[in-house]
Amino acid sequence: MTYVVIVCTKCRKNAQIIEIGNSKTTRCQKCNANLIVRKLRVFFSSEKLEEAISIRTQIQATIAENGTFTLKTDGENSSETEYQVFGDKMDAKTACFVDTRKEQKKKKTDELIIGILQSNNKQMHYAELKNSAIALDIDEKRFDEILKKMLRAGEIYSPSKDIIRTV
Repeated sequence: MTYVVIVCTKCRKNAQIIEIGNSKTTRCQKCNANLIVRKLRVFFSSEKLEEAISIRTQIQATIAENGTFTLKTDGENSSETEYQVFGDKMDAKTACFVDTRKEQKKKKTDELIIGILQSNNKQMHYAELKNSAIALDIDEKRFDEILKKMLRAGEIYSPSKDIIRTV
C-alpha cells in the first residue's frame, strides 16, 4: 500500500493523504472539490503511513502559516533528499523543518500585544501595556520596536499622550 500526500488543486488550502490505486477520484476534505487522482501532484510518497502523516502535518502547517504551498525536490532516489519549502530545508529521513522561530516570534509578539490590549477594553496606558508585555517575556527593547512598527502600520494608535488603543 502506497500513501501519497497531495494538496487540493482547487482551494490550495488542504493537504491530505490518499492511497494510490484505490480509486480514480478523491474529494478535498476542506472545499469538497472532486479531484482526479492521476492529475494530482504528489508531494510525498511512502509505504509507511507514519511518514506520510508527518509530512502532511508539516505541509498543512506551512499552508496555514503562509496561505499557499510550493515544494521542489532534488533527486528522488538520493538518500539525502531535501524538500524546499519557503526557504526552509526539510530532511526526508527525519521529516523535520529547520527551526524558524525568529520569524514566528515577531508575529507572536504583535499578536500578544494586540491580545493584551483586547483583554483590557482595547485601550491601555503605555506603562501598563509595557509591564504586561514584559510579564509575558517580551524584551523591553523589542517591545518599543514592535510598538513603533505597529503604530506606523496602523494596527494601533495613540489618541492621547501615553494611551495606546487598537484600531
